[in-house]
Amino acid sequence: MISQNIKKQIVEQTNIVEVVGEVVKLTKKGSSYFGLCPFHNDKHPSMSVSEKVKMFNCFSCNTKGNVIYFVSRYNNISEDQATIILAKRLGIEISDASSKEALKEERLLKVMNDATNFYEFYLHNTEEGVKAKAYLTSRGITDEIIKDLRIGLASSESNLLNQALKKNNHSELDQVELGLVKIDNKDQAYDVFRNRIIFPIENNNGQVVGFSGRIYTKSDQAKYINSSESAIFHKGQILYNFHKATPTIRSNDKIIIFEGFMDVIAAKKAQIPYGVATMGTALTQEHVKNILSLTKNIVLCFDGDSAGIHAMKRSAFVFANYHIIPKAIVLPNNLDPDEYLKAYGSQALNNYFSQNEKNVYQWLYDLAKKDFIKGDLESVERFKKEVFECVRCSKENTIIEHFIKMLASDIEISFESLMNDFGKIANFQPTLKPDDLPKNRVTTPKEVRIKRKIFIAYDVLLKHMVYSKLKFIEFMDKMGDELYIDSSLTTYFEIIKKMEVFYAENELMDEQDFLNIAKSLDLPNKTNDYYVFAKRILDNKMINLNDSDEFEQCLNTIQKCWSDLSKTRLYNKALSSGNIEDIQKFESLRKENVKVMSKEEK
Repeated sequence: MISQNIKKQIVEQTNIVEVVGEVVKLTKKGSSYFGLCPFHNDKHPSMSVSEKVKMFNCFSCNTKGNVIYFVSRYNNISEDQATIILAKRLGIEISDASSKEALKEERLLKVMNDATNFYEFYLHNTEEGVKAKAYLTSRGITDEIIKDLRIGLASSESNLLNQALKKNNHSELDQVELGLVKIDNKDQAYDVFRNRIIFPIENNNGQVVGFSGRIYTKSDQAKYINSSESAIFHKGQILYNFHKATPTIRSNDKIIIFEGFMDVIAAKKAQIPYGVATMGTALTQEHVKNILSLTKNIVLCFDGDSAGIHAMKRSAFVFANYHIIPKAIVLPNNLDPDEYLKAYGSQALNNYFSQNEKNVYQWLYDLAKKDFIKGDLESVERFKKEVFECVRCSKENTIIEHFIKMLASDIEISFESLMNDFGKIANFQPTLKPDDLPKNRVTTPKEVRIKRKIFIAYDVLLKHMVYSKLKFIEFMDKMGDELYIDSSLTTYFEIIKKMEVFYAENELMDEQDFLNIAKSLDLPNKTNDYYVFAKRILDNKMINLNDSDEFEQCLNTIQKCWSDLSKTRLYNKALSSGNIEDIQKFESLRKENVKVMSKEEK
């Protein structure tokens, strides 16, 4: 990464009007220049460029920044690469590997590219690959799509990728850093992705930074597992297919946000090439900023189940912060785009998307109204609460007033009474994050400290899952193989397995149900360990059930901690082996901000 001092120098010495003027026709108005914004389908000049403050700003799509950001966004390159281009204009020599951080990023990207090549090769050249390709063909995924998306296959063997990357001189520590490999309790490396179809995830510059692995054989494992966060992969900043879809998003002035990879692929087959996917995580502010740099016409296409409805509400809330009202499309009979395409064909899917867009708030309102029974007081209250929850997402008083007036008419209650009830809704209390809790950092070794963070995070997750089947499903989908890594978490895992059985047959769980699950795990005539454990979870007042961000943060904390734990064990292994070269290699990498355990901590 190029230093901020160098970037500041480039910004100060570069004439931003000249740079922008080379690709956008600018007209001077007052002290600023105006032109058509290249980051959305601009029909009237809405972007201003100021030579004095050295910034550009689009008043329509809110894209703004300095000259480095402009060149980066316009050319779909990193800010470091944009800085290098601008430096050459000024006659300043600068290298894209001018710092240790840049060298590290370059090295990690090389590991990911080699891993992608390995997965691609394995798909096309092995017996397992024949079965995987047959599965892809059955899903209508052609060789052209496989090649375009660089789809691959992870071996069912325990550490084939690990061995292949080591042969290419990629360190085990880098593999752990990237979430490709983990280290077990016996200090043995194993591949994270095994026996799964691999979908590479690209950043906004088209570089592979992560993977999503999908099962293709009968299994009780999670359908998808994704790469953990790393120095080059941040789920909250990346949308699947965003880089490839950028040109068509701009030319169509439209984007469709799906839940998964197969939805994007189905849309491609139906000649809808401007689809992206959130990869199983909630839509973030960073996602929205990237989207709004291309278009303000957003369509949300999520499943009609409880998870999809929850995602729809959260997405509407995020876009409301930018005064954007997205459209919504939900396919009939809870079909996803891939299922609909199989049943009715690509043209029918294309037609449905073009004819069934609806304001997201209207869609949520109509959904809530479906279960409304006129004259039934319980039904009235349920309908009212769902509408309140929906319109509370919006920041616009006109939307709130519009739908509460509609609600007043439908349930035959005065608008004034409903607004009075709406105003009584209490604000949520701020969330207490696991990292805010007191810790004893004086006597606790690093590995124990990492595990303690994991325990705290699991406490939070478990309490949330008692009160929400939706969160339980999200947990199981995201954690996947992470569940059974460490024997010290047996109590959590035993209860979670019982909860899975319960939720397979029930939609709601109450506190007594949870305590009964715990009781069923206790042995006769023994201490009620599971019951006491469950009671402690329920009695924890520091967990804020009203904040879903807390749940997401704890999932991320656990995944990061597993990575840190593997790195610690790797370092311990090097120390215990007495191999000077290994120790020196780890020390060198540690100085590049790779978090491993130091000799003093050990």
